Amino acid sequence: GEGGGARSKLPRLKIPSKIWKNRKLHNNNEGETSTRPVEQVQVEQEEQLEESSRRLIEREEDLFRHDSVNEEEEDELHKDFKALQLKLWKAINDTFTPSSTSSSAGELGVLRSAMASIQQQEAQDQRWRDCQEEQVPRWRPQKCLSIHNILLQNMVEGRIKEAAEDTSGGTDRLSSPVKRQVCRVGRCVKEDLLMVVRRVKNCYPPHIDIMNLYAGLYHQEFSVRLTQLTTAGLDDDDCSYLLSWVNQYYPHEILEHTELDGQIKVPCLGSLLPQDELKRLEEQYLTHKEEKVKLWLNTALKKEQENWLSGRTPEIIDGYYFSPLAVDVIQVRLRCVTDVCVCVCFSYVKCVEEFVKGNHGNVRSVVKAQLVCEQQLR
Repeated sequence: GEGGGARSKLPRLKIPSKIWKNRKLHNNNEGETSTRPVEQVQVEQEEQLEESSRRLIEREEDLFRHDSVNEEEEDELHKDFKALQLKLWKAINDTFTPSSTSSSAGELGVLRSAMASIQQQEAQDQRWRDCQEEQVPRWRPQKCLSIHNILLQNMVEGRIKEAAEDTSGGTDRLSSPVKRQVCRVGRCVKEDLLMVVRRVKNCYPPHIDIMNLYAGLYHQEFSVRLTQLTTAGLDDDDCSYLLSWVNQYYPHEILEHTELDGQIKVPCLGSLLPQDELKRLEEQYLTHKEEKVKLWLNTALKKEQENWLSGRTPEIIDGYYFSPLAVDVIQVRLRCVTDVCVCVCFSYVKCVEEFVKGNHGNVRSVVKAQLVCEQQLR
């Protein structure tokens, strides 16, 4: 059976001479024992997808050059295009999981060939773009690049999910499930991005900007994972650990890694957490830190007060009475806890006033020591 209807006349594609030469070699050697070097065989395997894509496009050109198309041939060609797509998607899906039976270089060669095929199919989609719909092959446009990007997104999502759920070890030293999960996911992000910049990037044409495509996908999935953890609620220790990843490890240890620095458009990524979630975690962290600082300062003041009440004479340094209180307090140099420091200072003043009012034999020496202490605290 033949389908009716006029078809657009597309200019014939020019197949590079290298491909014709490869075809001729293949035909001449058919049925003979191959004596080709291993390197040549590997190159041909790597170029197989690219050549298959070219041949299918040539068959498409030949088939749709006529006013009527043989439906049986059209169905067969459609089937072959679907088979090619499956091979392309397998090559993409194996980006981070090379086959144990093939060398890593060979797997990347297949990936490079797959990307060349995708570019060919994208170009062929464009050639049919301005034709009337009834004149266009039913498999056009194939939108291979769009499907490729969706596949990458699914791959990254799967790898992050697998890393989050992996309990095989490596993070046992961390004290909580939340810390272990964050560490595993962060490590996956780092290792995969390094794999992209070291090897995968060379399989893609520059205009695809695969490095930033992957960086954006991993950033997004990492963000989703962290947001899920914060929504469930975190204790103070986990909150502190997660913030250290958001503010320190991820931006500096990963995005500014020696091999990644300058490769990723970091400002385009944004924060790992939504601003409202980040603010909530920071407030939780500061509240926790303030309580700890308050405890430290009050402990230092209590210890100093006990020395006064014991009747002990303060230490003399360079001929002057000395109190270590100011030194102990100043070591806690956290600008975020100014209110706590002020509160402790008021307590300190009150303690000194009450001590002076008491009948203590060491009042004069203690007050002399506190004069320097007060000056330092100011």
